[in-house]
Amino acid sequence: MTGRRVVLTGRGVVSPLGVGIAQHWEALCAGRTAVGRRHRLAALGLPASRGAEVTSEAIQPYLARLPRKQPKLYNRPTLLAMLGAALAIEDAGLRPGAGDPSRFGVLLGVNTLAWDLSAMIEYLVASESPEAPAVLDMARANGFCLRSINPLDYSLKTLPNLIAGHVAIANDAQGFCRAITEGSVGGARAIGDAFGLIADGDLDVALCGGADDQLDELFFATYWGAGVIGSDDGRPGLVPGEGSGLLVLEEAEHALARGAPVHGEMAGFASGAGDGRLAGDDDPAPLAERLARVIETVLEEAQDAPDLVSLHGDGIPAHDDAEQTALARVLGGGASSTPYLRMKQAHADLGAAASPVELLACSAALEYATLPRAVSQHPPSATSPYRSALVLSLGLFGECSALMVRT
Repeated sequence: MTGRRVVLTGRGVVSPLGVGIAQHWEALCAGRTAVGRRHRLAALGLPASRGAEVTSEAIQPYLARLPRKQPKLYNRPTLLAMLGAALAIEDAGLRPGAGDPSRFGVLLGVNTLAWDLSAMIEYLVASESPEAPAVLDMARANGFCLRSINPLDYSLKTLPNLIAGHVAIANDAQGFCRAITEGSVGGARAIGDAFGLIADGDLDVALCGGADDQLDELFFATYWGAGVIGSDDGRPGLVPGEGSGLLVLEEAEHALARGAPVHGEMAGFASGAGDGRLAGDDDPAPLAERLARVIETVLEEAQDAPDLVSLHGDGIPAHDDAEQTALARVLGGGASSTPYLRMKQAHADLGAAASPVELLACSAALEYATLPRAVSQHPPSATSPYRSALVLSLGLFGECSALMVRT
């Protein structure tokens, strides 16, 4: 890196707790939770029905910020991303193009998008061989697709890179544009990559973060079968949610020159690849070792230990054990005196949006020198003000990332 400082100038949050960083932070501090029984999940007939959604009532007042004729082309994550981007750009006080469109990029963590479950079931039923039950008849399948599927509508709503494309077009960002489909760590990777591109001089401004919809029925059924969804009767695992977290990151001199608000500075980022084993089956020891190396790299880059740690904390036992072990190894005696946040208890697991939303909440905690009691483990020895926060992110196949933000 060239050493250019990178600051956070725009915050856009669309979460089950509220739309906008102020509403989200207020709900966290008030101890509210958005997790509850969801009828669309219960209708699947599985022993799990809990999740957290962004209500239509919360979204409605903000729809005027979007291009008027475009929302009909959006899938759910695209809508959430576009709203988050609009809020972040507004908070940063930027105009489209951010001054020089060629130096303005978009990097988003997104999930691979699923086909609507009812449409897929209709397709499978229509495509079954009449002579061999449960066998796909390609001629019947192709005929069904030609007669019943609008290819334009299908492609516009299932290609994950289009989310970043919509955000870039709406904000005249003509620089680097990337969609990172790395599951739960995708949002953290997008922020980390944007941080590096600005620090290295390739961009001046970036819209980055993540958007996800883990309430999608096909996603939910697949991950229930994989054993990583928590059950209503107490089986440990993640509770799915939906949302977006978008950040405007900016080169410090660029932000200073236009008098932009600064909500914090990026101090470090590192990530590690997984080993391909699903989290429910993973031995926490190798994951803890990878995560410890990632944390050490970030702390070396930041040249400081964190005053606050935001845990991934998704409820998967291997993840929880790995985080505890890695932090004890890296922080030593400081691990027991550092405050921890478990924000998924309040807003559920937002997938690729989780780390961005949690980092933005940490920026508010640093700004207001306070912690939301309902989601914090606050040792008596820990005192404010908090100057830096470490945000951890773990993927379902052993991936891990860490970001550091400071005042």
